[in-house]
Amino acid sequence: MSPPQSKTPFIGRTALLHRLGRLYRSSRHVLLLGPAGAGKSMLIAELMRTHPMLLAPRCGCLGDLLGALEPAAGLDRGEFKLAARVHRLARRLPQIGRPIVLDNVARVPPRVAHLVRYLLVRQPVWLIARSTQPLEIGHVWPFLFLFERVDLPPFSLAETQAFLATADFPGDRAELLASALRLHRLAAGHPATLAALLTELRCRTYDLTSFEGLRLLALHARITWVETQIIADGVLAPALTL
Repeated sequence: MSPPQSKTPFIGRTALLHRLGRLYRSSRHVLLLGPAGAGKSMLIAELMRTHPMLLAPRCGCLGDLLGALEPAAGLDRGEFKLAARVHRLARRLPQIGRPIVLDNVARVPPRVAHLVRYLLVRQPVWLIARSTQPLEIGHVWPFLFLFERVDLPPFSLAETQAFLATADFPGDRAELLASALRLHRLAAGHPATLAALLTELRCRTYDLTSFEGLRLLALHARITWVETQIIADGVLAPALTL
């Protein structure tokens, strides 16, 4: 599957991309960790521009995983039962020779974990997750010692400034950049939170030099973001830093 597309520009992360590139070339198993909205999927999408991989956006059930990887492996679903599809895919994937990327890894069920364990001894597997806690990551937890852990850090101030400089913004760009430090602190370096703040700034005018203006900006951005997430998929967004 092709990497996910995003309207948010990809900014920075140069050192992290170089590290992931080295892990790719050394055929390592990789566990990419970060909170929701930290930019994990965007980072993998950027890496996949130069490093071919097979992506499964969801692995909450075996059907989701097979549905994503079968087309990438050149297989059609046909009339095969689920067990036959699993065995067919497991034989095919190592022949392709590309790492398998499983995004949104959480509460992985036993049957998916069994397929992951099979693949681990045959080709590189990359997991993108929010947590390594057993109850949160699911039945792949016993295999995590095989993975190189990579934590996704928050944006630096320079990355926040670069984000604001390149993002689509119809207002006063100079005023926006002058407020970069305040917006960086408000978002705590969290890319999705920063994007939500910028979206709100496109719609309304706020006094970014006052605490009250920043508080209202954060509050309205959170309300808008939560409403968007409920409409999209029912997943509530993490709280913004006030």
